[in-house]
Amino acid sequence: MTMVCPRCGNPAIPAGHEDARAFFQCDTCNRIWMVHLTAGTTGRNQAPRTRVLVVDDSDQLVGLVGMWLEDEGYDVITATSGSQALENASIHHPDVVLLDLIIPAPDGFAVCQALRRHARPPEIVLMTGLSDPARLRRAEDLGVFALLHKPLTQDSVLDVVSRARRRRWSESAAAPASQCEHDQPVVSSLGVHADRPGAIHIR
Repeated sequence: MTMVCPRCGNPAIPAGHEDARAFFQCDTCNRIWMVHLTAGTTGRNQAPRTRVLVVDDSDQLVGLVGMWLEDEGYDVITATSGSQALENASIHHPDVVLLDLIIPAPDGFAVCQALRRHARPPEIVLMTGLSDPARLRRAEDLGVFALLHKPLTQDSVLDVVSRARRRRWSESAAAPASQCEHDQPVVSSLGVHADRPGAIHIR
């Protein structure tokens, strides 16, 4: 089985194993990660992993969020500009996109609109530090799954990605008439509340 780096896509080399876990290393980005030795690594069928595109102009934030998600078993692609985000989305076809609004051109608003025009658009979670009501309303009107308010926490990121993933796969499996029943997020103790249909805020 050929392993590739979930971040850059280059071939990975084995870096050891312990119990039912294997470790791999990418020489390109110098990252080491763990893979559980389950059905997917023994040649049997395994459910496809959720692919998440993380977009922010901060390398540090992208790396941190990517690490949180990779540790939970997500395939992660990253971008630090709007143009790189659109290019990576066209190549990797992510299921969920974590998208900052203020990024090098095109900005998050334009990237979101472009992604929404895809034949099967990803679930989009906007990450923002904006407090201006007009701009927040504009963000809500883009038809995104959620607005994730900065500063980010690991729990809030993992919670909203899990919700977006469930909606993504429920839409794939459910008949169109029943999709709307799955689309409504459930209020949680993390401060999620439905301000507008189809969009939730997480603070």
